[in-house]
This record gives sequence, C-alpha cells and structure tokens, in this order.
Amino acid sequence: MAHALEMFGSLNSAVVFAATARACGPFDQSPGRKRPVSINALAASIGRPFETTRRHAIALVEGGLIARAPGGLSVTTDAIVEPRLARFTESCHDLLVGLVEDLGKGGLVLPPTATDITYDPRSGVGIALDLILAAMESHGPREENFTRLALLLAVEWGHSRRADAGPDGKSDPMIRTSNAARMLGLPYATTSRNIDALVARGLLTRSGAILHPVADAPAIAARTALANRARQLLGRLALCGFPMEHPGTAYIRGRMPPPDLG
Repeated sequence: MAHALEMFGSLNSAVVFAATARACGPFDQSPGRKRPVSINALAASIGRPFETTRRHAIALVEGGLIARAPGGLSVTTDAIVEPRLARFTESCHDLLVGLVEDLGKGGLVLPPTATDITYDPRSGVGIALDLILAAMESHGPREENFTRLALLLAVEWGHSRRADAGPDGKSDPMIRTSNAARMLGLPYATTSRNIDALVARGLLTRSGAILHPVADAPAIAARTALANRARQLLGRLALCGFPMEHPGTAYIRGRMPPPDLG
C-alpha cells in the first residue's frame, strides 16, 4: 500500500488502475490486451460512484498509465513494466512470491506447476493486483472508505503473523497506530483519525495502545471469502508456470523485508 500511495498519490487511483488491469484480462506474452472496460463497469466493480471513478480514470489516462479508446479503458502489457510503475508492480509481484514461499513453508499443499509454459512475471503481476483487489473486495462490505479499509487490512495482516509466534507468545505482534502508519506510509495524524473511526464502529478493538481485529460474523465471512479467492489465484499462478516448488527463484527484486511491527 505504501508503494501504491507513492506511485499514484491516492488509494482511489491505485484501485482504479488495478481494477482496470484486471478487467482487461490476464497478462501474458501476447503483444496486447483486447478487453477494454467502460467507466460504468469499472465503477460498479470497485463499488465507487461513477464521477469519482471517472475523475481518477481521466487522471490516469492523462498521466499515461492507462489507455483510453472508443471501446473503453485498458492497461497494456507494456504498461506494467513502464519505469514509473516498475517499483509498484514489481513490489506487488515479489510480495506474492513471498506469500507463496511462506505458505509452502507453513505446510500448505501448493498446486502443481504447469510444465508446458515458461513463467512470465507479468502474469504474476496481474495475479498480485487481483489478490490486492480481492482483499479489498472481501472486506469491503465492512468498510467503504479505502484508507480505513487499508488500515483494517494492515491490522488483520499484523495479527495473522501470530501463527509464527513463539510458544510463550512474547513474539506476538503488538500492533499500534504508529505501526499501521509506517506499514502504509500514512501520516500519523491521518492514521490515528481513521483508526479511531474503525474502533468507534466496532471493526477494531483497542487495549491501551494495542489494536486488535474482531472476530464477528462479518469479519469471519470476509476472511473466508479472501482465503477462497486466494486459493483460486494460486491455482491460476501455477497454470502460468510459476515455480511452486522453488518460489524463491521467481523474485524480480528479491524478498521484501516485513514491516517493522515493533
């Protein structure tokens, strides 16, 4: 998310870019993509008003990050390796690779790699963007504001690391507002204001300075939906020739260090 803010200036623009890329169809080794998407369809897919989506889409078109034609908006295969986007797209890809590594080390049975195709990292970028959107869509019914939703997901992610904590629990992450701000690259004041709103709505709880996710029915449903979608996307990744048995060989820049949770 921090790289998304750095690249696009707002989460709304980043989500519009990612949703446009997804709507055009999978990235592969072909020279172009043939499924442009209308602004109406794009707005519906991300649950945002037409005018809001249109404003961000036009800014992305004017910035040369997405293309506009009579048939609609599109993200070309070449666009995701464009130098201005490379830090964002390659980071998304390598976070996906790290996830596959961690799942394998955790004992999850990964889908078999397709052996009749050579893995193209651009395919992985597309799937990584899809996974980011899946996280936002799964938890979206709980919170519509993208900044608060990103903070909610950051706290969820931090506490998911408890599975790797020591038996005494002392290595459990203690997620504070300052940790969430660093994870997303947001100002502390902005983070604090939005965290307060999440706590007030019952989407997070707070014990002193420590933030905790909730385990009510909507939260459990969102986590289940995301897990199911992630399994589907891992299957797609395997069909693209991703080296499931040796995921570390697929990094573009290398494994990204985890955020400092304090």
